[in-house]
Amino acid sequence: MKFNKKIAAYLLAAACTASAFGVAAISPVADNAVEIKTVSAASDFTISADNASVKAGETFKINISLENVPASGVAGLDFAVKYDSKVMEVTKVTEGSASTNDSVQVEGISSNLYTNIAAGEVSVLWATGQLKTTDTWIKSDGVLLTLECKAVADGSTSVEITKASRAGATGVDAAVENLAVINPSVVAGKVTVGGNTTQNPGTNTLYGDTSLDGVVDLTDLTQLALYLLGDVKLEGQAYDNADVIVDGVVGIDDLATLKQYVVKDPEAVLGVKK
Repeated sequence: MKFNKKIAAYLLAAACTASAFGVAAISPVADNAVEIKTVSAASDFTISADNASVKAGETFKINISLENVPASGVAGLDFAVKYDSKVMEVTKVTEGSASTNDSVQVEGISSNLYTNIAAGEVSVLWATGQLKTTDTWIKSDGVLLTLECKAVADGSTSVEITKASRAGATGVDAAVENLAVINPSVVAGKVTVGGNTTQNPGTNTLYGDTSLDGVVDLTDLTQLALYLLGDVKLEGQAYDNADVIVDGVVGIDDLATLKQYVVKDPEAVLGVKK
C-alpha cells in the first residue's frame, strides 16, 4: 500500500503520542500536563530482513519479519528498509501475516501498514490507531511485510533496517506498553546478484560459500582464513565450497581468489579449474 502522509500522521499521533516515535514515552499526569518517561532499547524484540542470491533480471522476495514481539503487544512501528538501488529495486510491498491478522485490523481501515517506495529506500509505518484496548496490537512473531524485488545488476547490497530519511524520523522505533517508545534490535539481510560465482551443476556446491548460508561474502572469507590457520574445521559441503579454484585441495590460492571476489575484483572467478 502506498504511504498516505495525512493518514499515517493521524495514526502515528494516535498510536504513538505527539512525540511521533521519539525517544520518550508520554503519559498523562494531570488534565493539561504530561510526564516524560525515557525508555531503553529493546534487546529481544527484533526486526530482520531475509537474504537472497539471484541473477540479474530475476524477480525475488525479501521478507521483513518480527521476532520476540513483546507479550503486551506493539501499537506502532516506524522504520525504513534501505538498499543499493544500483543492485536491486523494490517494485511492490505486500502485507505479511503479522500485519494482516484479523485481530489487528481497525474497523473502517483496510490496512494498518503504510509504505512508500523510493530509490534505495522503503519507508514503513504501522499503527493500529486504537489505544483503549491492546486487542488490535501486534502480539505475534511473523512476517510484517514482503518486498517484491527485481535484480538490477551484478553486485551485492545489504538490506538494512534503519531510520527513515524523511524529516522527523528518529530511528527504528516501536510503540509498546504504556506507549513507551523502544528501539528494537535489527538484523540486516543481504542480496547478491550474479557475480562470477558458479553453482556446480547437479550438486549443492556454491563456490566460496564456506558458511553455507547461500551468500558469498566477507563471512566466508573469514571462515576460510580461520580454517587455514587451524582455528575452525571445514567439512563436507563447506570444504567443497571452499575449493574455489577446483583443484581438490583447499589452500592459500583459494583464499587469495576468494578475497579478490569479495572485494569485487572484476577478474575474480570462482569455481573454474586452474
